[in-house]
Amino acid sequence: MINLFSGDFEVVDLSSVLGVNTFCYPTDPQFKKSWHIQMPDSVANVSVIETGLHAGTHVDAPLHFIEEGMDVCQMPISSFFGPAVAVDAPKKLGEDIVPADFEGQDIRKGDIVLFHTGWGTRINTDRFYENGWPGFSSEAIDLLLGMGVKAIGFDSPAADNCSAEENGFPAHKKTLGANVPIYESLINLDKVVGRRFVFIGLPLRIEEGEASLVRAIAIL
Repeated sequence: MINLFSGDFEVVDLSSVLGVNTFCYPTDPQFKKSWHIQMPDSVANVSVIETGLHAGTHVDAPLHFIEEGMDVCQMPISSFFGPAVAVDAPKKLGEDIVPADFEGQDIRKGDIVLFHTGWGTRINTDRFYENGWPGFSSEAIDLLLGMGVKAIGFDSPAADNCSAEENGFPAHKKTLGANVPIYESLINLDKVVGRRFVFIGLPLRIEEGEASLVRAIAIL
């Protein structure tokens, strides 16, 4: 167990920067930040953001694809942190995460399982949403849910690739239908591959939030 009071641990930031270079899903609202008031003309700096809830590093809640599903407020807070493992699963254009990528890995019931595909190097560039990003195969989702994982995540834009989206978003619907949250657009997973750690990715407490931006971290 990690003793957070000992100072003997390392924190890895798994979240992308939100700013003028943030690229969002093409049909989603883009992230915007502006100043409401600003020094020195005002006594303080106060800014405004306008964004979709799937901008940058974020977590999907069941309500995203399940009509009567829970929103981020209704999900147990324990859904968003806990023991985790990162699996190295390098992918090229058009390749999905499949069971062979994680069979035999040290994945335990209740784990949060994150996948490093290498796609995260494209975050905040126009290549991040290039047709052919890696998603999860239905077989991979079935196996992960059968293992009793608490959450899944990776460094790609969406759990379903472009062709899977045309087939009804099976990875999203299976995972969220089991009340398992999905973390998308993570970064720095190469720094935690092959290690067990504590993952924290708390959503904002947004009423009827089908998703939320998060500050995700790994504590090693």
